[in-house]
Amino acid sequence: MREKKFTIKSLAGKVGLSPTALFNKIHNKKEFLVSEVQSIGNALALNDGEIQEIFFAKDVE
Repeated sequence: MREKKFTIKSLAGKVGLSPTALFNKIHNKKEFLVSEVQSIGNALALNDGEIQEIFFAKDVE
C-alpha cells in the first residue's frame, strides 16, 4: 500500500470497503473475501504471485 501511495482510507474507497472494515481485515480481526483480495490486487496492480505472497503466506510477520 505504501509503495503505491495508498492509505487505508483511500484504498478502502477504491475497493468498496469502509476504512474500518479494511483496517480490521489487514489486522486479522476479520477475514478477506476472495472478491476483496481480487479488488485490492487490481487497485495495487499486483500480479498473481504478489497476491499469493501477500494474502496467502503461511508465516506472517
